[in-house]
Amino acid sequence: MFSGEVQERFILFSTEHIVMLALFVLLTIAGLWLFLRTGFVKNATFWTWLFAGIFIISELSYQIWAISVGIWQAANYLPLQLCSFSTFFGLFLLFKPNRPIFYFYFYIAIFPPVFALLTPDLAFAFPHYFYWKFFIQHMAIPLSAVFLLRRDGYTLPKSSIVYALMLLNFCALGIWAANTATGGNYFFLNGPPASDTVLSIFGDGVLYIIGLELTALVVFIVTWWLGKKMVPRTTVKRIEN
Repeated sequence: MFSGEVQERFILFSTEHIVMLALFVLLTIAGLWLFLRTGFVKNATFWTWLFAGIFIISELSYQIWAISVGIWQAANYLPLQLCSFSTFFGLFLLFKPNRPIFYFYFYIAIFPPVFALLTPDLAFAFPHYFYWKFFIQHMAIPLSAVFLLRRDGYTLPKSSIVYALMLLNFCALGIWAANTATGGNYFFLNGPPASDTVLSIFGDGVLYIIGLELTALVVFIVTWWLGKKMVPRTTVKRIEN
């Protein structure tokens, strides 16, 4: 379960994959029903610590595991992938609400983890530790974004799309520097991962980067539209007044 070598390789849309996708759909339905209803904030402390615990355990255990089995290297195991960014931003927001940071978090926390769940960059199959870590963490990120949206009463103006895109590109510059220094492929800026993921359709080179930018814009616009549907009209009117 904790081996550093792949004993059995994960297969896309296998039974073990479909089961996790079905679980995510059920959790999403339950989470939306719970977090979007009036009065759920009475149990907000429980959900705050639950998400925080998942985020801390996921990232900390990942580093400990990689070091303990002797496979840790800067090119692959620094917490610089987009979902790791989401985890750290989410952890901060759980304990310190911040509107500008939430804008960025919400846009990178909804669809990117869902895409990762649909086409995982995952080698280890069930029941390996990394299989569980990957799916649990990626399920928790979008659910936590909806939770924070409602718990802290955020709204999503159209300008938040531009803000999030600018901050994402700013972060990408830093990640590009990290990739150059370590030889890694964080944020998958140097090309899609070796396994089959949704990023494989963008090709390579300049077209790949253009594809990432255009996709981010479309995804952020759709995310904004969905987010607006989750904000109560009374909250929007209160903010506008």
